[in-house]
Amino acid sequence: MNPLANKANCSISNVLFEPGCINHWHMHTVSQTLVCVAGEGWVQEEGKPAHKMTPGDVYVVYKAKNPDVQQATVTVIYHDDTDDKNLPGGWTSGEQDEGTPVKYTQDDINKAIEGWKKKHYHYVRIDGTLPTTIPTQDTTVTVHLAHNMIPVNPNTPDKHGVNPDQLTETFTSTLHYQTKEGKQLAPDAVQSSNWIRQVTVDEVTNKVVPDGEYTTKWQLIGNDDRYNNFNVPVEIGYVAGKTTKDGAPVTNIVPGQIKVQRNLEDTVIYDKLAGIIPVDPEGTPIPGVPKTPYKNDPDNQTKDTDVPYVPIIGDGRIVINYVDQDNNDAILDTATPTGKFGTKITYTTTAEIKKLENEGYVLVKDGYTDSTGHSEFTKENNNNVYEVIMKHGTVTYNPHDNPAKPGEPINPNDPNSPKVTDNDVDYSKSVKEPFIM
Repeated sequence: MNPLANKANCSISNVLFEPGCINHWHMHTVSQTLVCVAGEGWVQEEGKPAHKMTPGDVYVVYKAKNPDVQQATVTVIYHDDTDDKNLPGGWTSGEQDEGTPVKYTQDDINKAIEGWKKKHYHYVRIDGTLPTTIPTQDTTVTVHLAHNMIPVNPNTPDKHGVNPDQLTETFTSTLHYQTKEGKQLAPDAVQSSNWIRQVTVDEVTNKVVPDGEYTTKWQLIGNDDRYNNFNVPVEIGYVAGKTTKDGAPVTNIVPGQIKVQRNLEDTVIYDKLAGIIPVDPEGTPIPGVPKTPYKNDPDNQTKDTDVPYVPIIGDGRIVINYVDQDNNDAILDTATPTGKFGTKITYTTTAEIKKLENEGYVLVKDGYTDSTGHSEFTKENNNNVYEVIMKHGTVTYNPHDNPAKPGEPINPNDPNSPKVTDNDVDYSKSVKEPFIM
């Protein structure tokens, strides 16, 4: 026998057996491990069959058990209650005789707990009592630990890897302005709302815990829970529908919606404005008579203005246009007297000319009164167009006959006409002011 190592709790020896030798039966007080390194032989334990060994074979001979002494094992387990699993670093005595001192103490448990605390665990409880000597039965002591949970919100300096989208959200309310065909008439109007919340984070895993103890509901930033009203722009040549695509009322505004945690969209639908086309009794458009277009109502984007309409009665009809010579011959008003052929035409331009003169216009030529052939309705004058030409009037100021007073209307018959200025009372100049601007 050649000793290779000899420690208090372990010895190693190289033993050479002569061919054919047989050992006497004997007992070991500790377990023995046999490793065959050369040759071959047999090993046998009491009550067991012989076992042949060749190079590389390992055979363990366990310590003989004293029938008069109880044996047991003491085990200490560190359990993760959060993930419901055992943690590494537990301890076991192995099977030992009753009364053998337990080499693991409460101080060892306390040190282990402190180590787990540094890894963001906290102590929960301990199940069982750690004995000082090996008892008569197996004993397990379970130390319960759990993950630390912390609150994280947008103002938390260390967010532990939490995605900002889990703490803040932004949603929008968008209003489109389009025709029925989808043509955009004005830029989209967009408003936004911001929301925040607090979440619970597992300090061990750095993961957000659903419905954790510190988790709050999403909260709207600000006191106003409704978006502002949207303005509805006037689009020349179009009129807005009375409700949006989703049914919201439309006037010169669309009411703002309640702020919610999703993006909102709606559309104001515009229709193209129409006009009146004068036609004869057969439905044919009348030559020389312009189409009368509807106009936008500046006070309500869902309405157009009323267009005066005089229905054709009988067979005859004439047209009198009042034209503004100083404004590219724009039509100021139109009269369309009608009647049966052969009946007298009683229409005169007197009242309309007087009305326009009160507005500051001056008559240039009355093409209706000065013409002939319209004493009665006839086929010859049917649908004839006559023009009454007007121009913008002026007023001359001087210190004797017509002194000017700054701030007074230039046209005394129209309080809304332009006002006299300081320049108008400088009589070193010759000043003429137009009635109409």
